[in-house]
Amino acid sequence: MSRRGPAPLLVPAALAIGLLLPLGLAACAGGSTVESAGGNSTEDAGGSVESAGGGTAERPGGNMVEGAGGSTGESAGKVAPAPGSLRDGRDDPFARLSLQDPQGRTIRLGDFKGKVRLIDVWASWCGPCRMIIPHLNRLYDRYRGEGLVVIGVSVDNSPGDVVEFARTVRLGYPVGMMNREVSELLGDSNAIPTSYLIDRSGRVRRKFIGFVEPETIEREVKRFLARP
Repeated sequence: MSRRGPAPLLVPAALAIGLLLPLGLAACAGGSTVESAGGNSTEDAGGSVESAGGGTAERPGGNMVEGAGGSTGESAGKVAPAPGSLRDGRDDPFARLSLQDPQGRTIRLGDFKGKVRLIDVWASWCGPCRMIIPHLNRLYDRYRGEGLVVIGVSVDNSPGDVVEFARTVRLGYPVGMMNREVSELLGDSNAIPTSYLIDRSGRVRRKFIGFVEPETIEREVKRFLARP
């Protein structure tokens, strides 16, 4: 008796599984991308610094953050010098802006002029965002007396989602809702969490994409707190 070959329908099914499995693994791996500095350099440029571990979540309707020239690169969480368009202003562009917190109260970013600011763009449905929040709480508690302020900027569709989230997860720093003016200044980043480290003069010095190791963020924060 001869053996019967594989059923014809199993071959296309196997091929389909083989194609879909890498896509599924890629979606769960939590890689992130890094935006290049656009060819400009400062005393702090020096290339990007990779951290160990981490991930990002895609905002609905968008792709991961795109680097200069339209290329992207995956990593496990990256730190990069900020794009030149955010570095080169002479005044403090953030001082003119404000946010509305989830209760509708105004957060004037000008109140934080002269401080080192860490703006964290996040959402309540984002897993890596949840992971970084306790570390941001500790960072703010530890260095606020030295001039650090952490500001959460939510991209949730509804302020009510943030209110509900805050009932179970402590948000120990000011949190507001994203608006057009802040989005235009920071640039549209479809990967979250993305955090921007702003020095005392209002220049964005570092951009943290994905879940970057807390020790890496703290090291960069301390570096700019030590500067006048």
